[in-house]
Amino acid sequence: MMDSSYLESLELPQEKFPQTWKILKSGIQEGVAPGFVAGLWSTKNPDQIYVCAQGQRRLVPSIQPMQVNTCFDLASVTKVFATATLTAVLIDRGWLSWGTSVSSIFPSYPYPKIEIRHLLSHTAGFVAWHPFWEEMRHYFFPQALEAVSIQRRQNRMKERILALAPDAEVGTQTLYSDISFILLGFLLEEVTQMPLDHAVRRFVWQPMGVRGASFRRVTRSVVDAVDESAAATEDCPWRGGVVQGQVHDDNCWAMGGYAGHAGAFGSARDLLYFSKKLMEGFISPIILKQMWTRVSLPAGCTRTLGWDTPSGDLPAASLLFSSQSVGHLGFSGTSLWIDPAENLAVVLLSNRIHPSRDNIKIREFRSHFHKAIWLEQLTF
Repeated sequence: MMDSSYLESLELPQEKFPQTWKILKSGIQEGVAPGFVAGLWSTKNPDQIYVCAQGQRRLVPSIQPMQVNTCFDLASVTKVFATATLTAVLIDRGWLSWGTSVSSIFPSYPYPKIEIRHLLSHTAGFVAWHPFWEEMRHYFFPQALEAVSIQRRQNRMKERILALAPDAEVGTQTLYSDISFILLGFLLEEVTQMPLDHAVRRFVWQPMGVRGASFRRVTRSVVDAVDESAAATEDCPWRGGVVQGQVHDDNCWAMGGYAGHAGAFGSARDLLYFSKKLMEGFISPIILKQMWTRVSLPAGCTRTLGWDTPSGDLPAASLLFSSQSVGHLGFSGTSLWIDPAENLAVVLLSNRIHPSRDNIKIREFRSHFHKAIWLEQLTF
């Protein structure tokens, strides 16, 4: 049963947000994504969350309408919704600091200059990505990965990550890297002495009151794990069909469904409630300010300690969100942006990689959507 403190969820009113609704409908017509769930929370109406749904959560083999409570594979939004926030909570408790080195947690780790702050801001020097899932499939062959115990899969990935050398000197460049967050996830497990999915639930989601979020452990094939309450992602032949309710990210899938960089599932309501709790003091003001402030080195870095900020000529959050805004995008077509100057949080969730990841129309679409909803919330 939903916690009584959970916010009331109302439909985003079309008469107050006509351009926002129009853009969402046009996004479906133009093939940006099969469906969207969008919503906002602000201090103007602090006891309500406003959400709307458009389109379909699955197209093949059967059409399934999108609903406001549809659960999404949040992909890299996991980085802020789970991993970065867990890190901040542990720093708030005095268990860690932004300057804690990886080698102080793993004494045999050979790169003593890498600190938590570097992992969070993508300045540790690691490459963006590596196909560990292919190595894992080969390593455990002839067993199918979903038939291998999650503990064995996690242990193998941990060995590989701790042995991986950075490509650049720490702190000299910014390169968005899943590897940094996978390593951070293992560090947090060592500190909390529990699996990452359990630690996030114990220290973040449960005390916040976020009830609908979860990591979904991978112990079955894609076909056996279909969950029609979730938005579908890719039609993946080598995994056996359309992924729906199981993590899409290949490396997270290989690890068993939970990792520092991906794996969280949740609804628009979950993300907006999470944003409200952050803005209302779930983390102490000093730690929150540190987490949401752009790092100073290297010069020109647009990352904070875990979060992204609006940047470029056409930022995903549009040019209207303030310079204090923070957020994150997910490969699956998800995003969360928080504007502390406006006391506003906006979620845009889509299944843009269903049925294929080749669809990149959402890149331009995001900015138009955020411009519309930001303008219309001013008079709401």
